[in-house]
Amino acid sequence: MTDGAEVNVVERLEEIPEPVPDADFVVVDVIISSTSVVRLLEEGAEYVRTFGDVQDAFAFKREKDAVLVGEQGGGPIEGFDLSPLPSVFGEHDLERKPVGIMTTNGTRAVEKIGRKDGVFFGSTVNAAAVADALRERGRDAWIVAAGRYGETTPEDTAGAELIREMFERGEEGQEIPEERAEELKQHIRDSGTASWIDDLGYWHEIEALLEFNSSDTVPRMRDGVFVR
Repeated sequence: MTDGAEVNVVERLEEIPEPVPDADFVVVDVIISSTSVVRLLEEGAEYVRTFGDVQDAFAFKREKDAVLVGEQGGGPIEGFDLSPLPSVFGEHDLERKPVGIMTTNGTRAVEKIGRKDGVFFGSTVNAAAVADALRERGRDAWIVAAGRYGETTPEDTAGAELIREMFERGEEGQEIPEERAEELKQHIRDSGTASWIDDLGYWHEIEALLEFNSSDTVPRMRDGVFVR
């Protein structure tokens, strides 16, 4: 570890310790809110704010003329502007616009942590960049695989493990072995969530997730919102 910093992994958001430790947190909801926030910032969003309550999100939209992105239980939220599938973001002008996001699990994890700083979104696409950010900060960290409805999910566990392994190996400048990367990718391919996304006709979203470390964007919370 870096300068004695300890990195812990929990496999469900319900396992976030109480009281919440004085540490950094990485929320991992690979399919889909973590990846969505990465892509929203890359599409030029001014910042992204997470929500656990629909009415709070609508109030934010009215006050900031914001774009709302979200899903609940895998379905659209009436009155929201976009689904959280990253491939649709390029069809909309998000440049310098505030964005609110609400999802079934990932944004709930952020709400449970309850911080205004020191929280990151991590996914398979930015695992190495997140690991680098944690090493630079040198603080204890908790990597939270969000899971779903209190159950673990293969894709979130794989994403959390990828970040942890990148953190540990990165101290010596090592990439994870190709065989290990393929093992993690297969966990994602075989997950029930990936199958559901495929049934909807969006397998290309899963293919994008399998491009490990393809982004250097690290969404970091500052003053209650996520910025690049």
